[in-house]
Amino acid sequence: MSADPLANGADEEIVGIPRDLALPAGTWTGLRAFTSAEEGEREITRLDGLAQARPRRELESDPSWKQPIPYAVALYRLEGAPASDTQLFWMDRLAGGSDKRLHGRASFGVGGHISPNDGGIRAALAREWAEEVATPTIPEFTPLGLLNDDGDDVGRVHLGIVFIATLTAPSIHIRETHKLAGSLVRVSEALRRKDELEGWSARLIDTIAKVARDL
Repeated sequence: MSADPLANGADEEIVGIPRDLALPAGTWTGLRAFTSAEEGEREITRLDGLAQARPRRELESDPSWKQPIPYAVALYRLEGAPASDTQLFWMDRLAGGSDKRLHGRASFGVGGHISPNDGGIRAALAREWAEEVATPTIPEFTPLGLLNDDGDDVGRVHLGIVFIATLTAPSIHIRETHKLAGSLVRVSEALRRKDELEGWSARLIDTIAKVARDL
């Protein structure tokens, strides 16, 4: 693998947090779910207060820092429909994406790096949502938990702040079609195709299936 995994955008400034501050209780693998929406908001505020701007090139190769990534999972179920009809927005990563490590993998997380100009995690999520997908209305973003996986080069330098994005209509489309292809699929189908998923989505799929049953 190249020392620089990024095809472009490596010199931009993004937000990072020193690892020992981002993970004060130590590292873990998988989703650490919030016990309540209030806890989620407190943790988001805490992380926002620790954020520092640094060049992306440095952060991508320095595991002593974590890049916080808002990561929204879009779910839709027609009112009155059974839980088995719940759908999620499934995305296949194409060669136009900047990070070659993720090409050819599938994901269901909408989000990305935080710019120092965004004004925090939620503002960055709203921007990323508007840039990546088109929906009739902006969904409600409910914080679900923190996602950590130090098992590969990508996960080692990132920390996911996972949200459930509850869609009010089944209309959602990819904007950056050179980077991604996406469609709504039943959660049951996503479970069958879990071997196609990249690290974070693979870690999340079983939890998302449980959330979908209670949507």
